[in-house]
Amino acid sequence: MTSTARRVLPTDPVRSIMVDGPATVDPGDSLLAVAEELVAGEIGAVLVRAPGGPTGLLSERDVVAALVAGGDLGDEQAGEVMTADLVSVGTGETIVAAGRRMAEAGVRHLPVRDGDAVVGLVSQRDVLAVLLAAAPD
Repeated sequence: MTSTARRVLPTDPVRSIMVDGPATVDPGDSLLAVAEELVAGEIGAVLVRAPGGPTGLLSERDVVAALVAGGDLGDEQAGEVMTADLVSVGTGETIVAAGRRMAEAGVRHLPVRDGDAVVGLVSQRDVLAVLLAAAPD
């Protein structure tokens, strides 16, 4: 039997490539715990959660930057290092729009929102894979 799965296009909604239910950590979690979560999940970023929804995003780059700055990964907390000014994208916005938003904001990960709720996360790598697959050879 042949597959009729359709290739994802740059004009498709970002929900088609987002990671559902992204990994989360608490603001009081140590950066060591965050690093362990990133490695265990083979992911590049986690959302920092608080009552009512995420308050920030923490990436592997943030952890490395804290380490290089002389921080103690066992003592520093996620809430101290996270990016609190979240740039996000709606579930229905196109993959191209998500890529543009990332480029304009200089970020590598975008929370994906459905109304006020964060329902997913999309990475620069996710967007790039779709754009390259759609590019002519």
